[in-house]
Amino acid sequence: MPQTHNDALCPIRRRGKRTLTPAMLQARDELLDPPPAYPEKYAVLNTLRALPRSFPLTRTARGLLERMVEKTRPESWDALETPFIYAHNATLMGWTGLSLSALRRAVRELAEAGMLVPCDGRNGQRGRRWQGQDGMSQVGFSLASLRYRWPALQTELESGRRQRAEVAFLRDAIADLNEQVRVEAERLGDEATALEAARVMRLRRGTDLIETLIGYHDTMKALWARVQPVENPAENSPIKAPKSAQCTPEMAPMDVQSGTHYTERNNKKPKEVVVVAPDGRNRIEIMRREGQVFPSEPSEGLEASILRGFPGTSTFFLTVCPALRDLCASATPDRAQLGDAAELLSGQIGIGYQSWKTGCIALGRFEAAVAVIVMATRKDQGEQIRHPDAYFRALVERGVRGTLHLDRSLYALKDTLAQAVPHVEVSKNP
Repeated sequence: MPQTHNDALCPIRRRGKRTLTPAMLQARDELLDPPPAYPEKYAVLNTLRALPRSFPLTRTARGLLERMVEKTRPESWDALETPFIYAHNATLMGWTGLSLSALRRAVRELAEAGMLVPCDGRNGQRGRRWQGQDGMSQVGFSLASLRYRWPALQTELESGRRQRAEVAFLRDAIADLNEQVRVEAERLGDEATALEAARVMRLRRGTDLIETLIGYHDTMKALWARVQPVENPAENSPIKAPKSAQCTPEMAPMDVQSGTHYTERNNKKPKEVVVVAPDGRNRIEIMRREGQVFPSEPSEGLEASILRGFPGTSTFFLTVCPALRDLCASATPDRAQLGDAAELLSGQIGIGYQSWKTGCIALGRFEAAVAVIVMATRKDQGEQIRHPDAYFRALVERGVRGTLHLDRSLYALKDTLAQAVPHVEVSKNP
């Protein structure tokens, strides 16, 4: 009887021998092709240990694979060698502390996932382990399949890093809002809001799901909106004195002609007074200017130096950075909504919450959002940004010094996407 397609997909079952599934056969035939990479032993081991929990392997199977990689020789991972593990079931059980049934389940899971290839004895039986000699195939487990899984493992590792960075970002954002909510709730005597904020703070530690943390963040923002003080200068603020009266000090400050004095005292010599040059080192003016390095809102000159009046609409920003579409609440977001979406996007691309907060204070929320959009678009286009957090901090420092011109990057992105998107709207401000 001819073999049908369904028969080819069924596992090969043999009495007293290992059942071979199509995935196991594919992994075995894959060893005949050249692998895409030859990673070192400790690179493989570190990657397996750093894989996210969402990787489709149980803890038992992952622990067994790590122990197998640990027991291989480092030189067996060279290009002309084959990483191979030979061990009896009792030895494997001693390494991992698993029972025989749990060990068999873990081995089958790893074999079906293509992480290893079981090499059975001469008669094909599972329990007959014997050490191969010259001219004879070894019996055990070939770990060369990890070379073929290496690109997928690297992708999963990078995905796990981004997820951890985003989780840390959202947790820090929730904690920052909680501090503000707690202070205002105590001032207003709103105990219910304070208890709800404390509950959200506890829940944020019990999950790694991005959607759940975003929901907690929205809840905390709603609590902050409930207790946020409303400023009404006409009713709440006291009557202010005239500007001239406010600026009149009780004692006149040191003028330019009188510099700061330093005294060097020596018991054996008379006192020597050194007058700092008043026109060369005016420390009072420097101290006054230090408080203006990080203003709460950017000045017009700072904003002009960063964006230079680039006429970008919400359609333009959503076009150059498609990742914003899933984070924006509307199809035509305004500046505030773009800032909220860029805040979540910054956590996804690896920017820490403290760096984002510093960027908002130094540059302004919208300008920091544009910087995040530029970084995310460059990453999507294949540019390597190894340390996004440090990269963003460097952009903030350049913005404070006045050497950051994001309009150049935005025009370059517009020109790059001009062929794919013929009509990119940049005529109105968002």
